[in-house]
Amino acid sequence: MSKKPYFNSKTIYKKVDKMRLDKGWSIYHLAEVAEVSVNSIYSWRDRGSSPTLYLIDRIATAFDINPISLLLDEKDIFAIQEEHQELFERWSALSTEQKTAFMNMLRSFKRENE
Repeated sequence: MSKKPYFNSKTIYKKVDKMRLDKGWSIYHLAEVAEVSVNSIYSWRDRGSSPTLYLIDRIATAFDINPISLLLDEKDIFAIQEEHQELFERWSALSTEQKTAFMNMLRSFKRENE
């Protein structure tokens, strides 16, 4: 059984299109505000091409939202926020020495994976 892709281009476009319509914007206006070409938006919509990270970032900026909000479902965003909250709470409870040790450990993980 194959796993579905995490990011679905059509789902993301539907979210963008709903936000665009909620604001009463045309595709041309969205492109203008996002400072992207109209063709890139039409290509995404009509051909089902995947949006570039640049396009996602520019559209998110046009709507004054975080790009992650476009990529994830609300339930996924909530889960991330819960994880960050728990990390922040646990981090705040650490001593300076524990924070230093933890950061060194995280840095070592990165080096191992490079």
